[in-house]
Amino acid sequence: MTEYVAKPCLFCPGGACFEELYPRNFRDEDLNPAVFSARRVTEHFHYRMVRCRETGLVFSREVLPDAVLEKLYAESRVTFNAYAGIIRSDYWKPFAPFAAEAERGAALEIGCSTGFFLEELLDRGYREVHGCEPSAEARRLASPRVAGAILGGLFSDSAFPDALFDLVCSFQTLDHAGDPAALLAACYRKTRPGGLLYLIAHDAESLQARLFGEKSPIIDVEHIYLFNRKTLPLAAARAGYRPLSVFPIRNSYPLQYWITHAPIPFRRAIARAAEATGLGRLRLPLGLGNIGMVARKPPKG
Repeated sequence: MTEYVAKPCLFCPGGACFEELYPRNFRDEDLNPAVFSARRVTEHFHYRMVRCRETGLVFSREVLPDAVLEKLYAESRVTFNAYAGIIRSDYWKPFAPFAAEAERGAALEIGCSTGFFLEELLDRGYREVHGCEPSAEARRLASPRVAGAILGGLFSDSAFPDALFDLVCSFQTLDHAGDPAALLAACYRKTRPGGLLYLIAHDAESLQARLFGEKSPIIDVEHIYLFNRKTLPLAAARAGYRPLSVFPIRNSYPLQYWITHAPIPFRRAIARAAEATGLGRLRLPLGLGNIGMVARKPPKG
């Protein structure tokens, strides 16, 4: 029998701030590395999920231990490599105005997958890049340009010196962290004074999340904490950062991607029709539930 770990609200002491959302809906034997592969078509497995009445933070109440999760992520597959070029462009665009006035020295990405955004940072003038990624397959698929800069496993506070990075970034990873507060505190220590934090996370209060409810793709066993436009900067501020901006993220995937990931009736038939007609290849930029945030570590003094 698997021992599960109880998770608290990140913002409210005492543990009685939450209301029930959804009961756990899987058996232990349902979970395997494929279920923990990023951007897959979800099976809609999820832990018991609750919501903080004060802040709207949504979180999984009892979850697998970190050691079990690390093993599942280590054996997970890369399911979205065909979209890597799209993702790196979509993620750079909203950050470009902040990067224009920032020092482009060393950068760290936590949960960097195959390192495609590390390559974007190099192309944009960052002199040195580092990444952390638990998936062995993702690291094998990394370009020789960045493969040597990617550490295996989950992010470790001891892996890098403090105050080393001009930019620390993480995309769709904070939602997976068993202790986001500790992760952000470690990010703060690794950021140099005046450096930037750039996060992208799912928005628990987005239109699609409210429309689909329990069938939303973000209600998933991979996601332990789900933030919103209020709680994401609040978490960063509690770590010591000064939030600069919170903004929607537009993803410009092909129509085929949107159809296959949407919790709609006759999804497979619609996807086949879109593929047969060629419409599935049309790029469709949509902001359907991801939020970005840029914050700064205060300068010395």
